[in-house]
Amino acid sequence: MVKEKVLVKNPIGVHLRPAGDIAEAAIKYKKCEVYLASGGRTVNGKSLLSILSLGIKQNTEFEIICDGEDEEAAMKSIMAALGPDL
Repeated sequence: MVKEKVLVKNPIGVHLRPAGDIAEAAIKYKKCEVYLASGGRTVNGKSLLSILSLGIKQNTEFEIICDGEDEEAAMKSIMAALGPDL
């Protein structure tokens, strides 16, 4: 299991585009579970609507959790998908 904390700098927070980027990157890894955790809730990182349901705003920290065979590759892909704009 690998975990990575991310601080949201974007004034809009985690809106549709970055949430879609996360889900799109995560869904490619069939042998790895991906979760996002924020505000005491943990959701499926492969589900766009679940990610949006967290309502992650600017200056909020969330955690990405990858667990499975391809966990390192999945984390690297998700972090790359987020880019410097988040």
